[in-house]
Amino acid sequence: MKGKHFCNCRDLDCKNHPKNHSKGCDPCIKKNLKANEIPACFFRLVSEDLSELKGYKLGDFAKFYLENN
Repeated sequence: MKGKHFCNCRDLDCKNHPKNHSKGCDPCIKKNLKANEIPACFFRLVSEDLSELKGYKLGDFAKFYLENN
């Protein structure tokens, strides 16, 4: 991938991380949508501390948002 990407994901070994291919965020978002999940970057928008996070499902995000906003 050319230039600096905004991705805030810390899992640099993930095959879907934008640094590992030239397709941007598409592979990550497709994987998450297929699993009915939300990418970690949305959670990090609410809080950098994901240590208490139990999962990445839509309900997990709603709960995380309400507890951290």
